Amino acid sequence: MKNLFVTVLLIVLSATLTLAQEPVDALRYSNVLYSGTARFNGLSGAFGAVGADFSTLATNPAGIGLYTASEMTFTLAPTVGSTESVYNGMSASGNRVNLGIGNFGAIFSISPYNKNKDNAVRIINVGLGFNRQNDFNNSVTIHGVNNQNSMMQSYVNTLNANKTPEGSVMDNYPFDIGLAQAAYLIGYDPNTKSYFCDAPYGGVVQDKTILTYGSMNEFDLSAGANIMDKLYIGMTVGIPTINYYEHSVYRETRADASISNFQSLTYRSDLHTNGTGVNFKFGLIYKPAEWVRLGASIHTPTWYPNMRDQWASSMESRFSDSTNWSSISYSPAGSYNYQLTTPFRAMGSIAFIIGHYGLVSADYEYLNYAEARFNSAGDSYSDVNNEIKTSYQSAGNIRVGTEWRLADFRIRGGFGYFGNPYQLKTDKSERYQVSGGVGYREKHFFADLSYVWTKMNQNYYLYDPAMVNPSAITYYTNTLLATIGFRF
Repeated sequence: MKNLFVTVLLIVLSATLTLAQEPVDALRYSNVLYSGTARFNGLSGAFGAVGADFSTLATNPAGIGLYTASEMTFTLAPTVGSTESVYNGMSASGNRVNLGIGNFGAIFSISPYNKNKDNAVRIINVGLGFNRQNDFNNSVTIHGVNNQNSMMQSYVNTLNANKTPEGSVMDNYPFDIGLAQAAYLIGYDPNTKSYFCDAPYGGVVQDKTILTYGSMNEFDLSAGANIMDKLYIGMTVGIPTINYYEHSVYRETRADASISNFQSLTYRSDLHTNGTGVNFKFGLIYKPAEWVRLGASIHTPTWYPNMRDQWASSMESRFSDSTNWSSISYSPAGSYNYQLTTPFRAMGSIAFIIGHYGLVSADYEYLNYAEARFNSAGDSYSDVNNEIKTSYQSAGNIRVGTEWRLADFRIRGGFGYFGNPYQLKTDKSERYQVSGGVGYREKHFFADLSYVWTKMNQNYYLYDPAMVNPSAITYYTNTLLATIGFRF
């Protein structure tokens, strides 16, 4: 049973395009990597107890209570995503550039403190705007020689194991195996009542390119208050939007001259996912002394009531017999509507204020990826939701940062660690982040510039992991953020 579970999970991690949602889809949209302003990113997001930055609307909304004036801010965030892969001893790389927006928005101080009155509530602030939560832009290239089997053979194994009738292959597998049969990559022997292919023992060059693009962005509407310059409270209504696009091209080309007929196959698939959700965030910051601040916040699960997937695929084959011919087959256009709920999150923070010279801060964030759930009025998601529960686990994310003041200038640095969401120890997907930046601040204007570098390792399987070795992929992200802001 344990071996069966491992196989099922690794098939999910291979990101094969299917009709139904998979645990990896829930993970993708549960994994929030807060962006926002350059100052926020310069400290790797360790702002839960610092406050007075627009990005805190998305992490600890109590930070809005520390504003003493109104403010408008805008951030550009160009990103270069790159990958390196090693498959069967062969290396490949890919990269993708995206010019994104980190944030834009405004804070309005609607009840400034009147020193002539002994009001418990010193300031009330409201804020609204946009914060980026994840960037999906990347390119993965995998290249290697397989001398054991082919993707065609994995299809054959599936059909033979399920004893699929010859005339029902396209009905049962219209987006992958059915296309292979229609393109003459899979044959059927009526005598043995079994399927076969031209490269059962490999001897093929395998290549795959996966292009992903899109983002998760959240519109935040927040309110916060300063109570006696000791306690700061805040609340945010978050409206996140998802736009995810994936285009993949998988190729097998004959490398062994002993393979007859078959020359190459090309499998193309496209997926577009979009949806809009809602969540609520509550936070507080407490100052027991002027030199220390304590912060805490909770985020309700995000509910996406209108998720929609659209997908299509095609299979092209080429053969080198006496006529050198080719064939191509296309899938129907698929679409599906469903609901998604992502996990609850909780954060604890501490910041030390070193006079007028600088600060050191740290955040700890907890979430349980196994709590994500799919739902639909027309279908039961019990199987995939059970896979989510047994595939993923709780994780802790740690962010630390520091900022130092030199007259009107600031110097910043930070580090982040994002825990492994997988239960299986064979798939470690921790993410590491290092950041740094500078800033200039005066009474009515500020400008900040930061650089963020992240790294993550992950195993990727081209198809059935019982048949192929993993491709070890390293993901790198390089983001430069530039923020300008005005106080009034």
